[in-house]
Amino acid sequence: MATTTAASDGGQDAVRDLYRWLREDPDVRRSARPALVSAPDAAEQRPGTAMGAVEIIELVLGQGFSALNLALAYAAWRGQRPAAPPIVIQLGDGRSVTVHDGSAETVRRIVAALEEPAGRPQDAADAADAADPDGTGAGTPGTPGGS
Repeated sequence: MATTTAASDGGQDAVRDLYRWLREDPDVRRSARPALVSAPDAAEQRPGTAMGAVEIIELVLGQGFSALNLALAYAAWRGQRPAAPPIVIQLGDGRSVTVHDGSAETVRRIVAALEEPAGRPQDAADAADAADPDGTGAGTPGTPGGS
């Protein structure tokens, strides 16, 4: 299961809009069930919000789920809304990834986070990617194996 929230105040409109987009995407609907729910501890997370009304998208993933389909649906949504606030994707095991745009790099990060085994923290994955950004194993300039 994954949840999605907006990373800034005023992002609730973006969360609801992304929820509608995901519900209408046939590739997402085929293998996942998005639901718009109230955050369980919303009042503590965002004091001053009306009755603690912070909504999140809860995505229950089924068999045949493709992380790429979800990432591409997000990128398409973001392409239509370039000024939308950052979105946080929280995975069921506590890991999260914050995305700011619909770039190919963002799609790659979403897919990597969703397909990554729970035992490898995202920070370690990001550090490994930073050391080898093109995936060639050659390293980066100034590092062992780099040019």
